[in-house]
This record gives sequence, structure tokens and C-alpha cells, in this order.
Amino acid sequence: MGTRWINHNDGIAWEESDLLHCAGLCHGVTGRTGGVSPAPYHSLNLALHVGDSVSCVLENRRRLCAHLGCRLDVLTTPQQTHEDHVVAVGASETGRGAGSYHDALPHTDALMTSRPGVLLFICIADCVPVILYDPVQKACAVVHDGWRGTAARLAAKTIFAMQTVYGSQPRDIRAFIGPSISREHFEVSEATADIFRRMGPSYARCVYETDDTVRVDLWQANQQLLLDAGLLAQHIDTTTHCAYQYERDFYSYRRDGGHTGRMAAFAMIPVK
Repeated sequence: MGTRWINHNDGIAWEESDLLHCAGLCHGVTGRTGGVSPAPYHSLNLALHVGDSVSCVLENRRRLCAHLGCRLDVLTTPQQTHEDHVVAVGASETGRGAGSYHDALPHTDALMTSRPGVLLFICIADCVPVILYDPVQKACAVVHDGWRGTAARLAAKTIFAMQTVYGSQPRDIRAFIGPSISREHFEVSEATADIFRRMGPSYARCVYETDDTVRVDLWQANQQLLLDAGLLAQHIDTTTHCAYQYERDFYSYRRDGGHTGRMAAFAMIPVK
């Protein structure tokens, strides 16, 4: 269907999928405006582990939660380590990492839940966010997919986890591949490119070579992962916004030399 931007008068904005919105999921990937963080995190940095003031990050998170109609203490987030660990968020996990990075779920790069009112939340600044929603079983997930997570097929593993835990059928799941680094700006080593080539012909086609550079299209690779996991092509929305290219709107770890803030990809099943 496509994507759209939700803009608020205070500057807070996020991109969301028309597919997921029409299916009833509260979700999105934030931009960088509307917060209180000083440079180099200016302004809506949502991560507690990058050197920004804790009070600024918590205020930024409170502002976002106010727009989403939820309390900060339902925000649930992991310590992302570019691994393939998926956590099902229940009552005991809800709120982990909301106010302290040390309390966040360790060694985790994907979260899923079927609990209404729980805000799943991952931080990004180039890596691909994938948001999943099954409107039949009422289950959702957020996935942090850098090149390592993509090569580990984390999006597909998360879909399998949703099948196992919630009884989701891939044909019912809708997906949003959100703002992140585009192929044009994601130059990689030959060693990294070879990892994708060895994943099979469909993933080898995500590697683009010129005379002096090799690049990988992580949007294309994640679309292929979703299709291989059984999603229907018409149930996948993909951004056209490159985090590296649009400095005014997004943080980019690569562009900013690693000293920058983080956007957030979030998903919450509304409470009826």
C-alpha cells in the first residue's frame, strides 16, 4: 500500500505503514526532531546507551509515549547486540529498559508480544527496522536488522517464533521495513558481501558491484527474507527514506562517525 508520515506540532514525527495502520497496529519509526537532547544527539534521541543525558532521553521517551497514549513504564526495549535472539514479552518482561539501559533485555534484537498496551521498542541509526503484525492472532514484533541480523535471517526467525508462540500464519502477517541506510550509502567489504552471496541466489542479487565499490541492499534482502518466510508480497510495505541521506530527519551511525543519537521503531497493540 505505502507509507506515510505522522507529524505533530511539537516536532515529533514518525513514518508508519498504511498496511499496518489499516490492520489496527499502533506503530512507526521516529525521526530525530521534537526532543530536548543537545548536540550531537539533537534532538529526539531515544537511546540510553549513547552518552546522552539520561534525563533528556527519558523526557524524549515521555513525549513520544504521550503521543501514543501510553505510560513510559510499558515501554519495553532490549540491549541490542546484533544477534538472533527473539524474546516474547509477557507480564514479567513488560517495562524492561524503560528507564535504565542496564535493566533492558540482554542479548536481544527482536521482541514480540500478544499483550495489548505493551510498547515494543528498538533503537536504530542505519540498521533496518522490521515491524510485523498478525491481525488474526493479534500479535506483533519489532526486529533490529543490521547486516549481521539480516545475514542471520532474524526477520524470518521472528516470524517462525510468532508461528510457534502465537499460532500466526505467515500469510496473515503484515510487515513494514522502515527508514534505514539505503544501498547507495551502504558500502561493504568483500568478506561481508560474500556472506550474502553464500545465502543463495536471491540474496546474492542484493549485492551490487561497481569498479571500485561493493554495496548491499538491506531493504531488498529483508524483503526476500519475509517472502521466504511465507509473507505475501502485497503484505509488505517498504520505506523509501534513507537515514544516511536525510541528515535533517534521521540519525545515521555511519554518516555521523558513530557519535550520534538513535531513532526508535515501535509497535503496540491497542487496548480496546
